Amino acid sequence: MKICHVINTLNRGGAETHLFDLINEQILRNYKVDVVVIGPDNVNVISLENNFINLGVKIKRLNGPRMFNLLSYIKLYTYIKKNGYEVVHSHQPRSDYMLFFMKKYLSTFKWLVSVHGKYDTYLESTNLSNKIKKRFMISLARHWEQADAIIAISSSVSEWILNLNKNLQPVIIPYWVDQSNLDLSFTSKEKITIGFLGRLNKNKGIEELIESFNMLNVENLTLKIGGYAELSYIEYLNSIPKEEKRKKIKYLGYIEDRKIFFDSVDIFVFPSFSEGLGLVLLEAMSFSKICITRDVLPMNSYLTDKSGYLFKDNEGLLKALNAAIYDFRHDEDVIKTKLFNIEQMVKKSSVENIFPALEKVYSNE
Repeated sequence: MKICHVINTLNRGGAETHLFDLINEQILRNYKVDVVVIGPDNVNVISLENNFINLGVKIKRLNGPRMFNLLSYIKLYTYIKKNGYEVVHSHQPRSDYMLFFMKKYLSTFKWLVSVHGKYDTYLESTNLSNKIKKRFMISLARHWEQADAIIAISSSVSEWILNLNKNLQPVIIPYWVDQSNLDLSFTSKEKITIGFLGRLNKNKGIEELIESFNMLNVENLTLKIGGYAELSYIEYLNSIPKEEKRKKIKYLGYIEDRKIFFDSVDIFVFPSFSEGLGLVLLEAMSFSKICITRDVLPMNSYLTDKSGYLFKDNEGLLKALNAAIYDFRHDEDVIKTKLFNIEQMVKKSSVENIFPALEKVYSNE
């Protein structure tokens, strides 16, 4: 099977990481796979381009403005027609929009859409840009009707899609994670490092985490924050805690090696308000980390009270932090039970369990 994936950039994020994993599996199964990238990568975030190249993947960059650029449409049309792809798989709204027009004028390929998030639900934008985004998504959801299949990465994303357009029939296929880092061994300790990893913005709940850390009346704690943000936002985050707590918070910037990060933390907190899946939470679980997350879909479909700690608001986050720290130091049985339940959940998220569902979509079964 000859496949072309189309995506906005190759900067590492949930969609891009999943695309790399997906293509790796497709190549192992002798599919012929190419990638088209609409625009340039952000210099502030690591690019996965070399990772794709090391797989032997051919990358075509359109190198124009990411969507409303006639030359990019012509380049994409010519490239798809010339290579005779059986399947073209788009991965983000701008990519989907371009493929809608390709499909109108070139019907020789099967068009698949992966929806990697609830794109109009994030909090970092202004009210005006939020309104524009919502209107755009309503329009795009109508265009999705022309796709041969819509893949949603979680039931939460599927419900969001159907709220936009009830005529669609999304197939729920989540991401998978590496199983090799699972480790049920546990030893309690006094010095505890709390970790957060993700883009630093309001939607991720990082402000609430810092506020709660500031209120913890517990000794021997450190908070490590991994992820990129503008310097002005870092300065704002630094203004939240008291001076003595500020000294215990370490901003690590963009994290290139996730294993080094997860091996350095004991409790992982993911307080995001809205996610398509929350891949970083699943990754933390795959490293057998005790996790705390907001009690909303889809995060609470992966982490439950039996495997971690859930919260609904700032007061709940503070209580969850105190409970996790206490159990980590004083109740080994509770922690070991949670680690066992984490392992069971992570094993369900293996490539062996999930990839066959994608193959069915590709083959029209």
